[in-house]
Amino acid sequence: MIVSERTYRFSYNAWLTILAVSIPFRIPATVLLILFAVYNLVFFNQLKFTRRRVFFMFLIAAPFILDLLFLWNNTSIAEGIKHGEKRLSLFLLPFFILSQNHRFNTVLILRYYALATTTILSLCLVRFAMIEPELFSKYLIGVDLWEMGYAFARSIKMHAPALNMHVAFVVVINFYFFKEALGQIRKTHVIWRLVFFLISVILLLYINTRLAIVNAFFGIILISLADVRKLKTKGLFKRLAIGVFGFALLSYGFVKIFPYSIEKFSEVTFAHLDKVGKLDSLKNPEASAYNGLVTRLSIWKTSLDVALEHPGIGVGAADGKQAVINKFEATNQQFLTKYKFPVHNQFLDFWIKFGVLGLLVVVVYIGLFAYIGFSSRQILSVFFFMLFLTANLVDDFLIRFDGIVFSALWLSIFTKNALDIKLDKG
Repeated sequence: MIVSERTYRFSYNAWLTILAVSIPFRIPATVLLILFAVYNLVFFNQLKFTRRRVFFMFLIAAPFILDLLFLWNNTSIAEGIKHGEKRLSLFLLPFFILSQNHRFNTVLILRYYALATTTILSLCLVRFAMIEPELFSKYLIGVDLWEMGYAFARSIKMHAPALNMHVAFVVVINFYFFKEALGQIRKTHVIWRLVFFLISVILLLYINTRLAIVNAFFGIILISLADVRKLKTKGLFKRLAIGVFGFALLSYGFVKIFPYSIEKFSEVTFAHLDKVGKLDSLKNPEASAYNGLVTRLSIWKTSLDVALEHPGIGVGAADGKQAVINKFEATNQQFLTKYKFPVHNQFLDFWIKFGVLGLLVVVVYIGLFAYIGFSSRQILSVFFFMLFLTANLVDDFLIRFDGIVFSALWLSIFTKNALDIKLDKG
């Protein structure tokens, strides 16, 4: 098929934007990912492979390669293949994206991704208020606030922490472009970008997962200070003050409406830390510890024991979770056994499954965002590193479709942009 170079570039930018926007919605995202692969195969002549590109393809695909290398280590080969299939996009996305022989408009992709995601999730929230008016009104009058945002996330078949990781990224992107608009002559750009930034903050606060809110706050500070050498002190503090003040003002208003947020960030999070590994001694751990740090610490303590029992080659991707559950049972931790908690830490998860090589691969994969960001001065890649690192310290997003595709897509885009920047300089 023959198309003009301009048409092909435009369509590829559109593909990447649509893929990024679709990720929170698993079925559409899966269909689009398949169509994207077919599209690239149709235009296979557009692909160009160099040693440097292949090297970074290998690094991004490393978690998937582990599945192949350690397939024999699973009790069931069929189950091992299923786990590897989840991470297939870690091979496909860098293979197709990094091999493109033209530059992407990364700025345009980021901008339209943030605008479209903010708009779609806002409409989803309105839909939620319409289909669940009783539940939505409960939030407004301060009833059942412990479930804040989780019901909304479930209404679009998402897990709240995963959804809020996406939203935190969108908040910081919206602030990035709002900050850029401050230096433009057309003030209408400032107004509508501010509006989208504030809407995305409201979405973030409504879903209300602690880590995502903290990440967004520090992301705003990071973006404000990113070009500190180019700004005069007055301009620097003006941008920083606007971002932090806007975020803080919305947060204050939100806390006034939903005061449980303060309790969630303080008492609920840090309660019963003396009960690590002894959750069954609590009268009602479901009510008092389910969402607390003490549960995570108890899971990590047991998971570390499992990892240290199989430090070299692990127990296999298909058997990792069950090995931890078996350890819960062996140590008579009934609460953790009942709910069959996963590891909730990607570093420990891969260490258990693939041994010390798995731990190294996670470090390299997540650290690649920082390397790419700092080496090519892509501040949003640096923020993604901070966001994805902290998210995977308390959860395991390389076992979830949304975490796998989300990270692989943006890491591939940021890396391709970095390679193009280096090519221009070289």
